Amino acid sequence: MSHMIPIRIGAIKRAMRVLLATPLLLVATLFGGCQSAPSNDAMEADRPSAAAVAGLRRAFLAGNELPDRLRQLADLELQAMRLAEDEPLRLGALGTAILDICQGSLTGHYALRRFYEHLDSPDAADSHAAWMDAIKAHMAGSADGTPDNPYTSLTPVEAQIFVIAESLSPVGAIYQSTEPESFYMLVVGRPVQGPLKQFHFNLDALYRTTVNSLSDKAAGQAPHFEFTPLTLMGILARSGDATAQAAVGAMLMARNQHDDAIGWLRSASRTGNVIANVMLARIFWEKSLTADTDDDRREALDQVMENYLHAIALGSRDAMYALGSLYLTGAFGEDNEASGVPLLEQAGDLGHSDALHYLAHLYYAGDGVERDTARAGVYFIRSAALSNAAARLGYARYLIREGSDTGGDGRAIQWLKELVEENEDPQAMLLLGNLHARGIAARQSFRTAHRWYRHAARVAPNNADIVNEVAWTLTVSDLARLRKARYALKIMTHMMESDDQARTSPEFLDTWAATFAANGNFDEAVRLQQLALKEATDADREDVLGILKEHLDLFMAGKPVIEPAP
Repeated sequence: MSHMIPIRIGAIKRAMRVLLATPLLLVATLFGGCQSAPSNDAMEADRPSAAAVAGLRRAFLAGNELPDRLRQLADLELQAMRLAEDEPLRLGALGTAILDICQGSLTGHYALRRFYEHLDSPDAADSHAAWMDAIKAHMAGSADGTPDNPYTSLTPVEAQIFVIAESLSPVGAIYQSTEPESFYMLVVGRPVQGPLKQFHFNLDALYRTTVNSLSDKAAGQAPHFEFTPLTLMGILARSGDATAQAAVGAMLMARNQHDDAIGWLRSASRTGNVIANVMLARIFWEKSLTADTDDDRREALDQVMENYLHAIALGSRDAMYALGSLYLTGAFGEDNEASGVPLLEQAGDLGHSDALHYLAHLYYAGDGVERDTARAGVYFIRSAALSNAAARLGYARYLIREGSDTGGDGRAIQWLKELVEENEDPQAMLLLGNLHARGIAARQSFRTAHRWYRHAARVAPNNADIVNEVAWTLTVSDLARLRKARYALKIMTHMMESDDQARTSPEFLDTWAATFAANGNFDEAVRLQQLALKEATDADREDVLGILKEHLDLFMAGKPVIEPAP
């Protein structure tokens, strides 16, 4: 939930005082629908269209006496939604009453479709299903339900019915706002099988109607009153709207007002709001890290587990991944560590790319599982196929480490090229060079490898890690045609002379010395290598002392470093 409007609690309290006399009207305004009476011609149309629905909605937005009809519709829509699954026989009267108020109501037609299906009246049910299709087509338009291209909805109830009509069960919702006068709703739906899906809805028209209905009255009693989406969220949260409670909790969480956020999010979670459960788990995890006592930490961790388990029960693969990761780190003790991998696998089966990437590393390292490099490769591929950038880089490194015997996925090169096209990723360029140099997942081509290496160094001339790896490869490679000693010396010298921190790194000094040796300047190579040894000794870097001494011996003997690289 990004770019949320900052909370102004004072504004909410002022608005509450101003609007206390008409709280039901306000709630009705938010949950309202069309005001116009049904047209017999429109209702009897064999093929209702999205254009006809658009006309009904324009009439709604331009109509008079809106508040009274909104109050009626609010109660009817909410009743219909609550009764839809368990008491379909009561939907006949409710659906008819809703359509008497708004013939273009998705909720009304859904209620009557359910009613006639229960009565085994397929013709009548099909008629309302056709209206639902037309209304949904209007709501969608050219949108795809993403944050940047949300569907249009007149009411929050209609947004949730839209999700239900897509054969999903709503398991969470939250209001959002990115600008002073924008109002959105995110609804999370659970399919019978597969991962949760997110649907974003634009409620701007409803918000403007609310402002027009209430701002004049509020301004008359409080001249400096400003009605904003936040004002509406705050009042609705206090009136028991779980979607608004989740929104207020999220904004308080973003401001690190965790104790206040917990109260709102707990209220929202009582209705089975998966969004609230995940946020609560994250807050309590932060609390566990800053707890003053062991008891406080254990209590916070209990809440982390409880809320993630609630979210998992509602189908959240993010919660599966988060809790599985915490289990594996030992956050809940050794007894729970074994539960981490199954949760990651469960999240991975639902398409969570980070979970698949994590599993790839676990199986490659044999960390908590029996080492299985073939299985690691499968997980790398599955994650990379889901556009996980880290997994695409990781899979390329896996191929280079395992060699050409793995066969490799034919998409490996294309995945790296896509990273280059998307954001000029120098790591992807470097790995493309390595794969072409070794002829892994691509035809061996030193010319192509050189082109990618130069591209990486050109786009990241001050990235010490990238420059160091390019220079090392082009200096010491056992592939004679791959070596470019003069170019390696040039880029390494430029980087080292411009980076004070790099000049204290034993590894970078080692590479710099190697580039001088490869160009025949062994005196400078020895000087730099002795400096590398001093830096390593001063820093107690016993992990690199041995190899640094080996290279110094070579330089003193007038020999360059040659080894398999990349």
